[in-house]
Amino acid sequence: MLTMRLWKPPLKAKQAIKLVIIIQTIILSTLSSPGVLACTIFTASQEDIVLFGNNEDYSNPNTYIWVIPPTNETYGGVYFGFDDLWPQGGINEKGLAFDINALPEAPLNSHPEKPELDNYEGYIALQNSATVDEAIEILSGYNWGNAIWGQIHIADANGEAVVISAGPDREVSFTRKEPGDSVFISTNFNLGSNPKDEREGLCWRYDKAVEALEGDAELTVEHFRDIVDAVHVEGAYQNTLYSTIYDLKNGAIYVYYFHQYDEVVTLDVTEKITQVHEPVPLKDLFSVETVELASSEQSKYVFQDRFGNVLEILGVVIAVGIAYFVLRRVRS
Repeated sequence: MLTMRLWKPPLKAKQAIKLVIIIQTIILSTLSSPGVLACTIFTASQEDIVLFGNNEDYSNPNTYIWVIPPTNETYGGVYFGFDDLWPQGGINEKGLAFDINALPEAPLNSHPEKPELDNYEGYIALQNSATVDEAIEILSGYNWGNAIWGQIHIADANGEAVVISAGPDREVSFTRKEPGDSVFISTNFNLGSNPKDEREGLCWRYDKAVEALEGDAELTVEHFRDIVDAVHVEGAYQNTLYSTIYDLKNGAIYVYYFHQYDEVVTLDVTEKITQVHEPVPLKDLFSVETVELASSEQSKYVFQDRFGNVLEILGVVIAVGIAYFVLRRVRS
């Protein structure tokens, strides 16, 4: 009878092969990593002041601002986003604002009995609502499909706020700012799945924003600027490409470009929605010095990204070579 045996390497060879496999796994997982999710959004109110702050953290430097003018049936608004013109955030003439936190895809129960979303959620909310209550009523009437890839933070001039995300039951969840709270914060974990008393420690940006907003500091645009600065990110995969602060009661917008917080552009919503409606590159609003500094930093991070990828690929090649060499030596 012919007996077949699987080759069984000596102990030292097994250890070497195991080490090579671990090295390859680490390198390949690093190479395929798209970077961590980011974006920080927060709302705070104090007496007759209501502010909304946001950091837009991503890798695409082609950022834009554009206007959707008012009509007899819809509110006008100012929007921010990228060259695909998918609104990442904005504010309307009534002081209703929104922005989006990226999250991993989450499943939803589809509701075909409801009308399909026929536009971006941010447009639907801001063009048809003046308050958070109205936005919730309108958006809850749609079928959101079978999945959602983020959460939407909406706030109004009354100090109300809500985050819309996928709930644990796979239904669209509306997590509201609790009565009596003056602060509402969202980053890159799902508020609909994480109760308020369990959120500490889930994200360093969330914790830092809570610490800054729940202190005794006066609620000012300058204080919000310091917070967006404190939680901004820099790196090969993610950068804070712009920051916006909205004064929801007074319809004012404060914009900062590529985490350069020494220069601010101030816009008036009521005035802006009557102007040219074509999308404008965000960099066109800022000084040459600020744009050049941002471009220099962006180039540095692009170089680091590409150089890092070359090193990672080289590491994979070396690991494969080591594995081949070990196998040849052991088998011989």
